[in-house]
Amino acid sequence: MKEFIFDIDVTAKTAPTDYSWQFGIGNDHAYMLHRNDVCEHIKTVHDELGIKSVRFHGIFDDDMLTLQRFSDFCPAPGAEMIREINFRQIAHVYDNVLATGMKPFVELSFMPSALASGDKTGLHYKNNITMPEDLDEWAEYIKSFVRFLIGRYGKDVVESWKFEVWNEPDLPYVFFAATQKDYFNLYAVTARAIKEVDSAIQVGGPSTSACLWIDEFIDFCEKENVPYDFISTHHYPGDAFGNSVSAYTRLPEFIKDTVNKGLDLTDGLTNIFYHIENFANWTKGGLKKLDEEARKKVKDKPLYISEWNSCAIFGAPVHDEKYSACFAVKTCLDSAHLTDGYMFWCCSDIFEEILCMNKPFAGSFGLISIDGIPKPNFWGFKMLKELYPKRLELPYGADDVEVAAFVDGNKTQVLVYAQNAKPDIDEQFAVRLNVNAAAKHVGKKVIDNTHCNPKAEWIKLGKPDILTPSQVGLIKLKTKLAEQNADFTVSGGNTNIEFTMRTNDVVMFTIE
Repeated sequence: MKEFIFDIDVTAKTAPTDYSWQFGIGNDHAYMLHRNDVCEHIKTVHDELGIKSVRFHGIFDDDMLTLQRFSDFCPAPGAEMIREINFRQIAHVYDNVLATGMKPFVELSFMPSALASGDKTGLHYKNNITMPEDLDEWAEYIKSFVRFLIGRYGKDVVESWKFEVWNEPDLPYVFFAATQKDYFNLYAVTARAIKEVDSAIQVGGPSTSACLWIDEFIDFCEKENVPYDFISTHHYPGDAFGNSVSAYTRLPEFIKDTVNKGLDLTDGLTNIFYHIENFANWTKGGLKKLDEEARKKVKDKPLYISEWNSCAIFGAPVHDEKYSACFAVKTCLDSAHLTDGYMFWCCSDIFEEILCMNKPFAGSFGLISIDGIPKPNFWGFKMLKELYPKRLELPYGADDVEVAAFVDGNKTQVLVYAQNAKPDIDEQFAVRLNVNAAAKHVGKKVIDNTHCNPKAEWIKLGKPDILTPSQVGLIKLKTKLAEQNADFTVSGGNTNIEFTMRTNDVVMFTIE
């Protein structure tokens, strides 16, 4: 068993604790925010985690009914000329967002079919990912949208929101069936249209995956005098080496294997897309490196990482396990003060980019399960929310076990985490903390295989496809983050804490 000893000097220099992850969170696509349960999940992360804004795709998708034509019902000659713009469904969604206590982080996507140059769609909910047929008509549509928002919510309110143009335009098969040049032109027309209505509204992009196009986007905007108030981009593990691994290259093989194994859809998606050998290429701390590189490029503008997660694979079991919690804790601590907003993707497992899966734990991206059960990553963020306002500047590296310490007057917190990028690693570690302060009480909160693990409780119940309300309540009760008394000794004015932990466990000690 490996042993780790950490000396915590509570008199060390401090820096403000970073809470940039509270800026916002993602949540699937706009139409889903008509649902009461999704809005309840969003309200929960606002109330319990302190998250302030929510971003989602598809505010202009056809299911939002913003631009309808008679030809959508009756494809008769000339029927396409009978049309109307109406933002009622958007009003309902944004009203729901505001009722949760959140602000919208407005992602301007995707293309209404009535304005589109083609019929290419990318996801299960049929998002049109083509350019507008007429950029001038698109500009007028955007102006009418902004005027509607100001009329409904007020100028000061709308000016406090962020407006992001499109989503991951570098991914042509699912999000943008055009070129980089096309996106830059679309951005320029959109940004100028917004500013024509209200110059104080903040607009930005390029909202790319893997922190791509930042240099080119900035260069374009500055050369063409195109307004941009912030830079937004995304990253997931795998981006650090070019995101080159794809299940699609071997799709027929994986489908055949899934059929031969007799797997249902939920387990089949995992079998097709989730291949643990790919994790060997993932660099521990890789997101911090991307954040540092992006920060250098952006310089004096606000930088928003408007999507990130522990894994970009839908159906990955790690999304439902302690792996994701430990990854989130380490990533937020590593990237402290590098960004202005660090928006986890996403809030709810009620999610339908590929398919809308119905089993309680299907490896979806959320903090909260489809039944409203907080997952381990939710509790990881709860620990981050509870951190004291000053962080001790202590040395820490990228070893198997790492620590971060925080102080508030005479109180000290020590967060210990054993993040490993490879999900199949499971080691045990002996850890000793030496704190140069005499404790009267030490509390402990834990995320591990037996604490904050709702998936394990579901398995104990026999993995039912649908949980009853009483089962949901029982799992919530058993897996809530709770403080327990920790064993410790005091000698010579120093507090010593000894314990064991396993790979991807997270433990927080509060020393008073």
